[in-house]
Amino acid sequence: MGSVRVGVVAAALAVVALGGCASTPGARDSAGQVTAPTTTDTYSVRVGDCLAKLPTESTDALNLLPCGEAHYWEAFASVTLTGDAYPGDSVVRTEAEKACDAAFTGFVGVTAAKSKLDLTMLTPTKETWTQASDREVVCLVGSAAGGVTGTLKDSAR
Repeated sequence: MGSVRVGVVAAALAVVALGGCASTPGARDSAGQVTAPTTTDTYSVRVGDCLAKLPTESTDALNLLPCGEAHYWEAFASVTLTGDAYPGDSVVRTEAEKACDAAFTGFVGVTAAKSKLDLTMLTPTKETWTQASDREVVCLVGSAAGGVTGTLKDSAR
């Protein structure tokens, strides 16, 4: 995942492309849950992680928060795209949207189109696809306005 491009639309899909950096040691418990606010590289975001507001410009780092604290996003699914050559931004976006939209209903309990929640995703860039063999898409659900507390699993919102 390379530099960050952010765009979030209520009850719609948006794409964030990412890069890498390092996380603060000791910010996760033995089960892997974030226990204190920390900055992490974009490759280290895991399903179940909760995130602060996403940046509006390119970055290599994201802020993770304990899910019990007010946050903006929750990582709820991860999928791997296929192919050797980078297929282009629009193809990556389309494939990421399809994958995350399909996973959304099973996680939240309603379709993304009927949800009051926002859906966005972390996607590979041309650079990370080529240089780091990055094919991972991380799906995020939450609110671009923030104020989410706890998990959104089975929230039917």
